[in-house]
Amino acid sequence: MQYKVTPIDWALLMSLVVVWGSSFAMSKVALRHISPEWIAASRLCVGGAILSIIAIAQRSKPPATARDIFNYSWLGLIGDAAPFIVITWGMQYISSGVAGLLMGTIPLIVILMAHFTLPGEQLTRPRIAGFIVGFIGIVVLMGPENLLNIKTHGKELLGEMAVLGGCLLYGVNSVSTKRLNMKGTVAVAACVLMAGAVMATFAAWLQSPFDLLQKPASALWAILGLGLFPTGLATVIWFKAVERTSPTFISMSNYLVPVYALVFGALTLGETIYLNVVFALALVLCGILLSRINMEARTT
Repeated sequence: MQYKVTPIDWALLMSLVVVWGSSFAMSKVALRHISPEWIAASRLCVGGAILSIIAIAQRSKPPATARDIFNYSWLGLIGDAAPFIVITWGMQYISSGVAGLLMGTIPLIVILMAHFTLPGEQLTRPRIAGFIVGFIGIVVLMGPENLLNIKTHGKELLGEMAVLGGCLLYGVNSVSTKRLNMKGTVAVAACVLMAGAVMATFAAWLQSPFDLLQKPASALWAILGLGLFPTGLATVIWFKAVERTSPTFISMSNYLVPVYALVFGALTLGETIYLNVVFALALVLCGILLSRINMEARTT
């Protein structure tokens, strides 16, 4: 599976970083008034509805065979509904720092899965080194002391396992999308989000009654923003990026997202940026450079 990363692909990667990184600030606003399970369900509903409207306006019809419908449901489950639910549940019992470290394992999970399932995605020493350096950057960003906060018993262990389970689901989703050759169109993204929305809404309804009514405007605007940008727009960009390149390349965005999220939070919520953020960004960028050495050589 040979591909050449072009400036367009780098632009898609950075676009994902921006839209995904902005979700943290909006989630903080929404969480003040809305439960986590309904935030997950609502953002999927909003994102799916908006993309469906755009697809209809474009007169874009997605493939609709029985196999295609199964694929939409599968990706909606493992890429949206299930990870949202298990990660949200797990984060009730662990600190945000530990959660950040665990989420930083997604690129490592993806490169391992891709090595065994995707042709042309074999592990190389520079690639392994790059992804490890990137993960060290996440450790620096979240604080090395959080490594000591990882528990091996009780509800904390269950929470950690749930978050890691969500990371595994994201890995399976990345590889599945590439193997299924899902096209990066608005219509396809809309179908996947709507499938995930149905499942997430059902799960949220089982957890608690519908609680979006009589919420303040700030919370509703946050939900709209989450559905429009880090859910709807990000899904379209992600499908197009995976179609053009590979899950391993796109997974590096998971190292950049936390750094951008802190910068975005500083600009919008007045949060402080410390020196470790700059150091972490340098490590992440070095990791990305290392991971691309062999790949760029193969495609030149």
